Amino acid sequence: MIIDIVQRAPVRVAYQRYTGPLGEPLGRFWRGVVAPWLADHGLVDCPRYGVPLDDIARTPPERCRYDCCVELPAGLSLPDAAEATIAGGRYAVTRFRGTGAQIGTAWDAFIGEACVDQQPDGSRPPFEHYPRGALFDVRTGVFACELCLPVTD
Repeated sequence: MIIDIVQRAPVRVAYQRYTGPLGEPLGRFWRGVVAPWLADHGLVDCPRYGVPLDDIARTPPERCRYDCCVELPAGLSLPDAAEATIAGGRYAVTRFRGTGAQIGTAWDAFIGEACVDQQPDGSRPPFEHYPRGALFDVRTGVFACELCLPVTD
């Protein structure tokens, strides 16, 4: 696994919150709720972020919260969405390519490897970054993103 340490700038986002089991149910939420919302606002090609808010080892699946975010262009606010800022700072980053069923295992492996050399920063949540033009194959469900783990300076 290739892990880079990068400095990320803060990002202002609008988001739709999902509560429930991760994996395929979350994928259905992205496709059925978030994608049409992005299309309605002309934001389909903007960078997106997925921010898990709960520790899945300690939170029952039906209570796991995850924010499906879109980076907002300067000066734009959406009346039908909450806004937040994804904190900037130092992050361990690796690339993921697979399905919703595989991303949990990838996160576990990534965190295990990243924490050998880096100290996680618990004051900021980890997130998935889906850059402009990120792969999503509707036929297979395969997608690509960056897994971003905040680390201390």
